[in-house]
Amino acid sequence: MLVPVSRRGNLPFEMVERSQYRIGISALVLVAAAAGHSSSPRAAHADDGTSGGAANESGPIDLAQDAQVGLAGDAYADTDPSALTDFEPALDPHGTWVDDPTYGTVWTPSPNEVAADFTPYVSGGHWAYDDSYVWVSDYTWGWATFHYGRWVWIAERGWVWIPGRLYADAWVVWRISDGTPAYVGWAPIPPVWGWRAGVAGIFDFVAPEPFVFCPSQELFAPNVAPRVLTGDRATAVASHTRPYVTASPVVGTSYSPRSATQGPPPAALGIDASRVAHLARADRAQMRARQFARPSTAIALGGRAPVPHVVHARLVTLPYAIPRALPRPARRK
Repeated sequence: MLVPVSRRGNLPFEMVERSQYRIGISALVLVAAAAGHSSSPRAAHADDGTSGGAANESGPIDLAQDAQVGLAGDAYADTDPSALTDFEPALDPHGTWVDDPTYGTVWTPSPNEVAADFTPYVSGGHWAYDDSYVWVSDYTWGWATFHYGRWVWIAERGWVWIPGRLYADAWVVWRISDGTPAYVGWAPIPPVWGWRAGVAGIFDFVAPEPFVFCPSQELFAPNVAPRVLTGDRATAVASHTRPYVTASPVVGTSYSPRSATQGPPPAALGIDASRVAHLARADRAQMRARQFARPSTAIALGGRAPVPHVVHARLVTLPYAIPRALPRPARRK
């Protein structure tokens, strides 16, 4: 079910898809993990998140019991506790860590580095394509926050980043249009977990997905932000789009980040091969992001080794309701 929302402020269109992430949530309980301990000083001062209940409009998600999990092989779980520490050196000089009553430990970029209309996967960067869409960020800290963790809009704070330890070329989902002219849309994948006192727990709600749209032929513009549609134009386009689903969707309880974030091939959007931007092989930021994806290469860069840990099946927070609009944050001076 899609619920269109009138535009207010920076975000051009919002719609809620309530079923897409239940598989992902269940998979996090069964396969991924959450920290039982963290050396992060900020985590030690977070509350335990037992002050209320949370549910989405279609009712609470029925989750399994807490799971003790360890990953085999050269891999991190998304909710490995190293997510709270491995990115600190890159992020601390460029933003602030806070404890949000709903989402727990989050990071916000400094207002000195991003504008009031900052939007993840729109501001300060562009799309490239190499078998999948890669977000190439102009921010020095972008290699961490656009390839790990999740972004979510909080009315009182704007866009915030929730730490995660699993790599993706871009943590977004896609929508495509069937009409002419052709449009393509994308939105950050909502988080399904948060952090309390260094421990990750699964939410029993799914946050809304604020989609942006642009003409398909402009998708690979060096600066895509000015091409993004806003206001009534975006709402009109959104009503003629549908979710993009890969030919081989996730089946059962297995959860593939690559399948979840796979966008439509440029050819399917009618984009000529000559107009497709490709990732520079010597892109140091992207190389660093991918090296951090595996313990075998991340540890040499200062990352922590993965550890067995417990996934809390439900992270109880203050009562939460899906907002009917995403208001504009106060303009920073």
